[in-house]
Amino acid sequence: MSSTGSVSFDRNDDAPDDEWNERLLKSEFGTIFQTTEYGKYEELIQKSEPKYYKFRDKNDAVVGQILLFKQSRGKGKLTKFIPRISLTWTHGPVVFNDSYYNEISAKLCNFLNSKHFQGSPHPQDKKFVFQDKYNFEKQDAATFIIDLNQRLEDIFKNTDKKSVQKNIERSRDRGVTISEFTINDDDDVKSYSVLLNEHRKSNDLLGYSHEQVKEVLKLATSKGTGAGFLAWYKKKLIGGIFISAFNRYINEWGIARDKTDTDEKLYAQDLLRWTIIAWGKENGCRFYDLSGFKYPVSKQSQKEKGIYQNKKKWGGKETVYTIFKH
Repeated sequence: MSSTGSVSFDRNDDAPDDEWNERLLKSEFGTIFQTTEYGKYEELIQKSEPKYYKFRDKNDAVVGQILLFKQSRGKGKLTKFIPRISLTWTHGPVVFNDSYYNEISAKLCNFLNSKHFQGSPHPQDKKFVFQDKYNFEKQDAATFIIDLNQRLEDIFKNTDKKSVQKNIERSRDRGVTISEFTINDDDDVKSYSVLLNEHRKSNDLLGYSHEQVKEVLKLATSKGTGAGFLAWYKKKLIGGIFISAFNRYINEWGIARDKTDTDEKLYAQDLLRWTIIAWGKENGCRFYDLSGFKYPVSKQSQKEKGIYQNKKKWGGKETVYTIFKH
């Protein structure tokens, strides 16, 4: 443990303490990406080594924490012999006392200064920054966040009339139905796994094994803080998505879409997303993060512009944040 000033940086723990997740629930910025479950997921699926670091005040109370992932990155022809070690993280650090932001930032800067890393704070946490004197690279990123504290009818009014409101109506009129599923629904999980891999293959993305899909579902829906949703048309599965909702903050996972949805203009993806919003309201969630998009918009490709418009039409707040690199 190192210490200067009133905050010490505890780097001795390779495993989380029993109160790791409970502390996250006390902060508005604690999300699934800083939980012990996400640590296990990254370790199992991504083969990254989780590191659970804490910041303590002079009374030994934890005033901040961050879950980092240590990765070995090969480089060039010497990949097998000279691995490049890097650190990554998402939505951290999580600070539990506003008085310690500057000291926690300084401690983390000193630790990261000699390392390769990439990470970003929570998109809504505007209080955390790295000091300019360290000359870390900064890259702007952005996401759309829907405020679920609004009334459901107001959220609906804020969506685009033609590309959301009409599409939800069309989808229902054309016979699309939505069902909810959990990790225990074996048949639904298998059907979703097949559809997800077909969708990823059509978009030139790597697929997942059935067991990997179950592990991610387990992560997202652990402790009843998430759900899966499937879209059906004439008894055929045409779409799926599942969400995590740790600390009442919704994140999307595993969007899957069948060609039938596109060819017959069934708009199942819009009906799925609206179902998630309604689920979020029913379950007392605070925000729905539609995940990031390339920023600034002026540098987007045609495909990226389509992704941007698909997220923007839901009326969420465009939230810009910083990715730090070194």
